[in-house]
Amino acid sequence: MSRAVDVIPYETLQQPLSPFFLDYLAGGAKVAPFLRPGGFELDAVASAAAAAGDADRRVVAQALARQQEGRGASEAAASALRLAEPGAAAIVTGQQAGLFGGPLFVLWKALGTVAVARQLEAKRGRPVVPVFWVASDDHDFAEVRSATVVDTSGALRTLRYDPREEPIGQPAWDITLDETVGGLVDELARALPAALGRDETLEIVASCYRAGETLSSAFARLLSRLLPGLVVLDPADDELKRLSVPVLARELREGSPSSKLALEAGRALLEAGYHQQVPVRPGFLNVFAVVDGQRRALAIANGTVEVRGTRERWPIADAQKRLESDPRAWSPSALLRPLVQDALLPTAAYVAGPAEIAYHAQIGPSYAHFGIPRPVLLPRPSLTLVEPAQARALEAEQLSLGDLAGDPERLVARWAREDYPDVEAAFAGVREAIERELGKVEAVLGAHDPTLRSATAATRGRALHPVVGLHEKALRALKKRDQGRADRLRRARDVLLPGGSLQERGIGLISFVARHGLAVVPGLAERLQPFARGHQVVWL
Repeated sequence: MSRAVDVIPYETLQQPLSPFFLDYLAGGAKVAPFLRPGGFELDAVASAAAAAGDADRRVVAQALARQQEGRGASEAAASALRLAEPGAAAIVTGQQAGLFGGPLFVLWKALGTVAVARQLEAKRGRPVVPVFWVASDDHDFAEVRSATVVDTSGALRTLRYDPREEPIGQPAWDITLDETVGGLVDELARALPAALGRDETLEIVASCYRAGETLSSAFARLLSRLLPGLVVLDPADDELKRLSVPVLARELREGSPSSKLALEAGRALLEAGYHQQVPVRPGFLNVFAVVDGQRRALAIANGTVEVRGTRERWPIADAQKRLESDPRAWSPSALLRPLVQDALLPTAAYVAGPAEIAYHAQIGPSYAHFGIPRPVLLPRPSLTLVEPAQARALEAEQLSLGDLAGDPERLVARWAREDYPDVEAAFAGVREAIERELGKVEAVLGAHDPTLRSATAATRGRALHPVVGLHEKALRALKKRDQGRADRLRRARDVLLPGGSLQERGIGLISFVARHGLAVVPGLAERLQPFARGHQVVWL
């Protein structure tokens, strides 16, 4: 992995990124009212670390160390204990608990977090701990039940977890994997091609995704195995839940101040010409509660909390008692989760995707309201891995990654035109002759009777139609002669831009780890640029 990493503008790939995110990357003045000032370079992160405060983090540090030890991650456990040291800071990221580790961008988030933590610690001379927050309270099973890999034929194959009993509204920490997950691991083994890291990777996956583990605990175990120094935080921990109560209780007591502030910020975003990432529903709390086994939204009106989907109604005082007596059943929504996170941790920076950065544009005022220091938002690294087979395909055709973003059929048609210039010249001559000769007829007839001009123009169109049809038929026939070349292009596109979207979203991280071995993770860590302002193309 010696070739330099190419950093290219996001617009080159024609990805639908929001104007707000692009303005943030560019340092646009329009975004300044919505996000923490100072940019997102290392100096800004160091400034945020100094402002994060020096609260007593011993209980949090011990809880996190215990979690790491429970997974056998001794290096991460030692790192977690450093959060209790004076002046310690954290670089944080997070994601839902996806099947087999989730998509590639999960790995990019984790690697970016570790890289920034190392750089900041070297700069400050004080402990900086990389933390990955597993969104184990999330209950959207459909989003995390599948993983896509590149199979033995080079095609994409999606694996889907179908347990014997379908989870309905359960948070990830409460979804226990049943025996069918073993069959899914076997299916993964059949799908993955023989490669350097295949057997070791499968052994790790099988040890993590096994019957009896929860969806979130399996995900956390896998991350811990891939990145031994990363502190993987599961907020479903009883001690962490207890420590989260003050933020949730204030949200209840004050009738969802985070919603009111987010609504005001959302209006300001619209007035500035941006979008609202989270349409705020008035009357709803940014808190969920598990009731009857399901994580349920809570509405509030006239001092009463309504549990949506049930007939439960609780006075605010009763809701607070329930929260204090059973904090494990309670969790924040997307708009409140960062506040809980940063109340627990001395967060200097959060490594965020484009949508998360847009969330924070609406969350900002809540930090001041709750008295929580606001971290820097670091755009997560965005990468495409180009393996030798795809590199050869691109180089043979003199194509860039951006060229693949368009319709592959257009590229194949372009090749046919370039490879058979005599055919193109012949058809160009026929079209030119028809246009020229019928143009003469139109001029002559028009001089005698102007009403005949339109009839001549229609005749010209009818004369050109079969020529165009014959040209297209000829191109189809010629393209078939280059079928192998076209197939190679399609295979490269499937891996580099699956379905036309970025590789990091369309392919599971486990696919590349299995192909290249566990050593690919620290290798990528050395090459990844955590502060890059564009998409990184990494040649393997």
